[in-house]
Amino acid sequence: MTTRKIVLIGAGSAVFTRGLLADLISADDLGAWEISLVDVDEVALGVAVGLAELMVQARRAGDRISVRGTADRTQALPGADFVVTCVGVGGRDAWLRDHETCQAHGVFQPVGDSVMPGGISRLLRTVPVMVEVARDVVRLAPDALFFNYSNPMTANVMAMTRHAGATVVGLCHGMHHVQRELAQLIDEPFERTSTLYAGINHLTFIYDFRLDGQDAWPLVAKVREQERSEPADPGDIGNIFVDRIKAAQNPFSWELFDTYGAYPAANDRHVTEFFPQRWPSGAYYGKTLGVDAFSVPEILEWGENRYQSMKAQAEGRAPLDESIFGRSTGEQEQLIAIIRSVIEDRREMFSVNVLNNGAVPGLPDDVALEVPGVATARGLRAIQVPDLGSPLTAILAQRLVSVSLAVEAAMTGDRGLVVEAMIADGAVADPEHARALTDALITAQAEHLPAFA
Repeated sequence: MTTRKIVLIGAGSAVFTRGLLADLISADDLGAWEISLVDVDEVALGVAVGLAELMVQARRAGDRISVRGTADRTQALPGADFVVTCVGVGGRDAWLRDHETCQAHGVFQPVGDSVMPGGISRLLRTVPVMVEVARDVVRLAPDALFFNYSNPMTANVMAMTRHAGATVVGLCHGMHHVQRELAQLIDEPFERTSTLYAGINHLTFIYDFRLDGQDAWPLVAKVREQERSEPADPGDIGNIFVDRIKAAQNPFSWELFDTYGAYPAANDRHVTEFFPQRWPSGAYYGKTLGVDAFSVPEILEWGENRYQSMKAQAEGRAPLDESIFGRSTGEQEQLIAIIRSVIEDRREMFSVNVLNNGAVPGLPDDVALEVPGVATARGLRAIQVPDLGSPLTAILAQRLVSVSLAVEAAMTGDRGLVVEAMIADGAVADPEHARALTDALITAQAEHLPAFA
């Protein structure tokens, strides 16, 4: 039986690691696996390894699944068939510092992992680390298929390609979930629907939606008309933990749909951040972004509680939650399907974040876009998306300016470029405000920003 090797860098992200392990253990058809878990946080690594070993034991999969843990990725990478990065520099503590610092300067955002000042701050501390990881992958595992889940996705894929020469595919479950939600909206099986789309991660426009090959947007319009006749629950707006495809729960995304004829993934929680000028002081349909609409502290608390639960399981203080072996719904859910399609050359379609290289006309070749890709035995191949249209292409081009500036700032330690990236992003317009916020974020995250020391 062939044994394949997969290396997960950032394995201390226990939620992702647990989901990936469950999927691999359940994928009997893919044969044997050597799984190397890598994290510089030895406590988090210990939790991930302990949980993985319990999961292997619970499914009696030790004959085909072996798990190793290390803090040194250079020991794990040689011989890898697949490398996956899920790195969060600074973790939840740094994320919360971004959130609080931005709010202290009058900037309110619901996530802070991709764009706006919080996303730029995450970019500054993440991109240099990801580039170093990518250089090691290129040097030590040149034949491995390299997948990234780390945010900010667009910036990381661009930087690892530009500055490390890596061939990397970014994966995110946002597009996959919205595709399923659209099918649910018209009450039809996901497998009978299809989509065409293009964008940047967390702002990807689904401009073609079909059921059995026929245009399904009229079916969507019919459901939306019915929804308008029903009273909306104010508690649904900005609620992280509800089915968010309904118009009442994503009013801004549906406004964009009405204007451009394309639905933006991944719903209002992410999409609002790409249009910051529309939400002065975070005002969002009677609520405040990041506070009582898509609360950042609430999602961080949820993540911490999940981590502590898994830590208790890994340490034997709680029984293993075997429900994880049920149907996958996490960030990793597409990865096993992609690996299967690659190994068997099934040539199935997935949403991927890759360099443009002409896939979408009107955008630079060296920017990272989220487009449909085919998983083949020779890796992932993006397909052409020539009919996105000028208005949406212009929106994406404008949003990519700030990302490109911030990537160069991260790699050079140029504070002035950070300020320019802040202004280009649009959340702050006054240069003095941008400089003050830049200084505050760099100070707050100084331990993770050696280039700015």
